[in-house]
Amino acid sequence: MTDSQSTPLQARRRGRLSTVFYGWWIVIASCIVMGFSAGIMQYSATLFFKPVAETLAVSRTVLSIAVALGRIGGAIEAPIVGYFIDRLGPKWPMRFGLALAGLGLILFGLFANSLILFFLTWTGMVTLGFGSIGGFAPAWAAINNWFVRKKGRAMGIGMSSHGIGGALLAPAIASLILLFGWRVAAMFAGLAVIFLVLPVTSLIRTRPEDMGLSPDGDIPTYTSHIQNVVGDSNASTQAIPSNLRNTVVDFTVRQAVRTPTLWILILAMGIRQFGQAGMLLHLGPLLQDRGFSIIQTGGAIGFMALMAVPGALACGWVSDHFQRRYVMTAIVIAEAAALAVLFLANTTGQIYIFILIYGFGQGAHVLNRAILGEYFGQRSYGKIWGVIAMSTTLLSWGQVYAGWIYDTTHSYNIAIMTFIVLYIAAAILYLNCRRPDYVVPL
Repeated sequence: MTDSQSTPLQARRRGRLSTVFYGWWIVIASCIVMGFSAGIMQYSATLFFKPVAETLAVSRTVLSIAVALGRIGGAIEAPIVGYFIDRLGPKWPMRFGLALAGLGLILFGLFANSLILFFLTWTGMVTLGFGSIGGFAPAWAAINNWFVRKKGRAMGIGMSSHGIGGALLAPAIASLILLFGWRVAAMFAGLAVIFLVLPVTSLIRTRPEDMGLSPDGDIPTYTSHIQNVVGDSNASTQAIPSNLRNTVVDFTVRQAVRTPTLWILILAMGIRQFGQAGMLLHLGPLLQDRGFSIIQTGGAIGFMALMAVPGALACGWVSDHFQRRYVMTAIVIAEAAALAVLFLANTTGQIYIFILIYGFGQGAHVLNRAILGEYFGQRSYGKIWGVIAMSTTLLSWGQVYAGWIYDTTHSYNIAIMTFIVLYIAAAILYLNCRRPDYVVPL
């Protein structure tokens, strides 16, 4: 018997020891993993960007390409990682990815003195370890497996961890860079992954049925089932448990890719990620170009990350009561408005208005995960998400575009204008992302 499985008797004994549904422990463990991953990848990477570019003596376009190549590698790996998550469960891919990312951060700080070594450590180890293997995909799959009725709330809490991680790590990384330099900051982060985050994965279990439980912590109800026994004229009535999981239609990958809904979702996510990739990687340099110090920049990035917490919780709760595509449409429109504020901003207060609104919108990424689970089910969730990750990454070169615009014009304004237009297009796509009809396999 594996460590992710137990008998119903063992599950009941655990139930007497604790009234907390084990799915919430899954959420807590996933939050720690995703919080640290997002704190480094999404929010602190922009703080490393300018000093690393100066150390390596490369342009912002070139360094952006090196970062973007990590996303391409993740896109190639995503379907493979999704296969192993669905087959082995989320724990072991998570452990492997975190170990790879932690070691990569240490080597990045120690040896990255050329673009090739940057590519080998940050692009090849940190980005892949956090992004496509260990940080996000297995954690989201675990949460998705454990919840059906409360999926929006559980995923909202999971998404809030991204903001909490950024709010805690961005100012800390900024302080370490100021006091000791970016190399020491990177090594500290790597050691924290290995000794603080990696042990948390021992809490991860694949799905509630493996522990004799039901999704959402519901007590199984029983329905009558007539069982005919050969040679017996009397039909016996047998009570069998009714699982909320049975209300969800599970698409295979082949069925999912045959629906227009999946491709509309991919296009909407890819267009939005194009803008997000550009803004999140270049926001640190943008703020420093406008007069912010490294500490002020770290504080601003941390505040933006913190705003993702109420954003994730609010989006998760609202999406359990209203159609998620409508909620997502409203959020993307608000993000476009925030970018317009940034484009016109000439005071610190106006910049913080952008950070507040845009940061709140970062929490809405949870809806992409929830929409996928709601529309396509659980059994092939990892593999279908792998298809989405591979496809959307091919559209998310926004950081390279923003770097090229800056190197060409010495300003990010044209890039910001482009992102506004793309966000409006993404909002229209989300509005039309309707639940698919089940496709009967041939």
